[in-house]
Amino acid sequence: MISVQVLNEVTSVCVRKLDMAWHEIADLVDAVKSFCTVVPLTVDIHDSARRLAERHGFAFYDACIVATASMSGCQILYTEDMHDGLIVEDGLTIRNPFL
Repeated sequence: MISVQVLNEVTSVCVRKLDMAWHEIADLVDAVKSFCTVVPLTVDIHDSARRLAERHGFAFYDACIVATASMSGCQILYTEDMHDGLIVEDGLTIRNPFL
């Protein structure tokens, strides 16, 4: 499962840091979408993200990812950007896959 916010951030990195062509980015994003369920951003996710950002000190866009995972029933969120082992909303555990 993946949030639209993750697709947004991947696209941004591909443009800014990797200088990829748009057709290359489209191929990458299409590949990810082919094997992941993509969860859209909603007003409820936005509202939850604001609360999570305030409560846990997350950057807002990171909080959007956490809110999406939590509201989608995920048990583990893999990210290198947040505190490994932190348990948030409804038992969602944040894990750094590189540790």
